[in-house]
Amino acid sequence: MSDKKKENRLRHNGLDELDVESLLAQWQTYVEMANSVSSRRDTMNNLFVTLHLALVTTVAVIWDSKAYPLLGLGCVLCLIWLLSIGNYRKLNQAKYDVICEIEKQLPAQPFNDEWINIKNKRFYIESTHLEKCMPLLFFVSYIVIFVLILI
Repeated sequence: MSDKKKENRLRHNGLDELDVESLLAQWQTYVEMANSVSSRRDTMNNLFVTLHLALVTTVAVIWDSKAYPLLGLGCVLCLIWLLSIGNYRKLNQAKYDVICEIEKQLPAQPFNDEWINIKNKRFYIESTHLEKCMPLLFFVSYIVIFVLILI
């Protein structure tokens, strides 16, 4: 965007330089907070994957009816994991909504533009949908293992 367009847009929004600096500081803080939430979400996912791999390994070593409580625990952990993914998605979505609202008053709207561009891609799948595949796969695995031990 040219400097002239930016200046006109700022004047149109009734903002002076001090207002823009304040908005940019708020925008930057929110972007950092959103990144922090994403980082915590990655850490949580890594923790759950580690827990489930340890459970599956333990069940494979035991491989009898004594493993049933572990399989039940695994199913419960899968449900907790799915709920946590949903909560992090809602939290991040709220943060990005605020970021986009702040951007409406700024000369450029990189997050909003990026979101519009990515949603227009033909094969775009939200990462949350992909993320939910892991707990579902572990859940199905626990059910299959339960049946195999039962047989």
